[in-house]
Amino acid sequence: MNPKSFPGTQRLLRIAAWAGLLAACSAAAAPTHIVITAPQGAAGAAGLPSLMSEWRQKGLVSDVFAVDSSDPSKAAFGTMTFLEFPNEDCLVRWEKVAKPALGAGLVVTPVEQLARGETFPRDSTKAVFLVAAYDVLTTPEKYRQYAEGYVAPEMELMRTDRVLISYFLYAALDRPSAPWHSVLVMEFRDRVAFTEREAEMASARKALSNDAVWKGWSDIKKSIRNERSLTPASWDLLPAPALSELPSYKPEKQYAGTIRVLGAFLKQAVVALEEGFNHYQPDIQFANNFTTSSEGSIGGLCTGVSDLATAGDDAKIPDMMPFYNVYGHMPLEVSVATGDYEKRGALWPAAIVVNKDNPIAQVSLSQLDRIFGSERTGGWSVINNGPKDSLFSAEFARGKETNIRTWDQLGLTGEWAGKEIQTYGYIAPGFAVYFQRRVMHWSTKYNPNFREFVEPKESVAGPMGKAVSSDRMLDEISADRYGIGWVAMFHAKYYPNLKVLAVAAKDGGPFIPYTPETVSNRTYPMVRDAYFYLNRDPGRPMDPRLKEFLEFVLSREGQQIIAHTGFFYPLTQEAIAEQLKKLN
Repeated sequence: MNPKSFPGTQRLLRIAAWAGLLAACSAAAAPTHIVITAPQGAAGAAGLPSLMSEWRQKGLVSDVFAVDSSDPSKAAFGTMTFLEFPNEDCLVRWEKVAKPALGAGLVVTPVEQLARGETFPRDSTKAVFLVAAYDVLTTPEKYRQYAEGYVAPEMELMRTDRVLISYFLYAALDRPSAPWHSVLVMEFRDRVAFTEREAEMASARKALSNDAVWKGWSDIKKSIRNERSLTPASWDLLPAPALSELPSYKPEKQYAGTIRVLGAFLKQAVVALEEGFNHYQPDIQFANNFTTSSEGSIGGLCTGVSDLATAGDDAKIPDMMPFYNVYGHMPLEVSVATGDYEKRGALWPAAIVVNKDNPIAQVSLSQLDRIFGSERTGGWSVINNGPKDSLFSAEFARGKETNIRTWDQLGLTGEWAGKEIQTYGYIAPGFAVYFQRRVMHWSTKYNPNFREFVEPKESVAGPMGKAVSSDRMLDEISADRYGIGWVAMFHAKYYPNLKVLAVAAKDGGPFIPYTPETVSNRTYPMVRDAYFYLNRDPGRPMDPRLKEFLEFVLSREGQQIIAHTGFFYPLTQEAIAEQLKKLN
């Protein structure tokens, strides 16, 4: 959260108002879902995509996707939209401020998600969806057991074979008012996989026939549900949000030449931005190399083989110091997007979690530093392209006496007094450097009891890898009354024994809950950014072609392109103003 976003007291009052408004909508409970069904010809269907885009951009929902029927003549619906909220309170908020804008003919169905599986990364633009609607003939509890024992194993086998790349099973909470009792959404990899679905399903069922539980459900499935309809569908890409408060791009001069880009493709956002820029500047060419991703982006600038480094990770000190040694200044860092609330691979922030029995509700960045970090002789400064930036300074030193190691140091009493705080978190560089930068002034000195974990894909196969995977970390914190960790919300939301803390940028508050809205409006102090880095000598004007491209990226049109990817939030008006200052 940038301290210059609002002037003085005005900024604090605005943040405090947000905090009070969103306090009930903190992500401390299981996610809640609704499905909006648009029957064929429903008058409200036309305006629904724009509404969904606005809800996502403003953080009123944590996730949203929609599918359109592929064959209107045979479809049971025109469009089906799936919304996820962090908890029931956030759903209630949406019902108050957003639901009244829905057009005529749309059916809103509160649902329970009974089964889900997703493959990452995936490209839904090439996928073929199949939506099965059912009448449920049994009790909700028995249907939940059926979903776990029959549907999920079958779907998972098909996903393992990479024919199915996602599936979601929902059950209506109020059957009499719903257009269906249950709906299963299956996402097939592409049209070839879709044509193979019958053979794949037969193969999965044959493999499962020796499983007594699955076989038991298979034998009685006709008494569990009846298929009402089966509708082929396609993914509905949401339109870009209006972002009318952002400045529009107005080229003052036409440029020609080549801009060399090396780094991360940022979920296709970089290429989409280049194509959008070429509508205004057709004589600018882009030469892209995304093979190194974020890890090699600064290296391209350092060696002079690129003009622009695109990165989803914060630049690391070992990347920046060689650059400094070559050029005598640090690379210019420009934020171009805000990371998503929880979407995998979309620069989600850290959620600070404790065991649900812990009475603590909030924590400041300074306290997090003293909990997770250790005494140090100094720290690294921030990047603003100045001659003294990103250099080590004793300004950020602190002694051993400043460490927070027991819960009473955070004000807890009774059984918590004197109990050691056990810390947990990630160690993989991309996420760890972000936490070190936001919380510890880039220090790598952790609390000696810090337990280190990684995503499952980053660990070795077998028991030694499972022992250090992120799901093991969440299991441990769930059982550890005295633990605290920084975790990914897309994992944590499925662990009911965890509580998510509000975080303040400064001691004393305001303390901001972790919600889609506080991430999208950047009031949550630990948001992550996507960055563009470039070699700009502080004493000289910027390359006019790069400056023009960055002005486009930071314009309404550029931010609409970023939002349109569905993986990032656009920057706020205040954040864009701060980034534009860096270009002058």
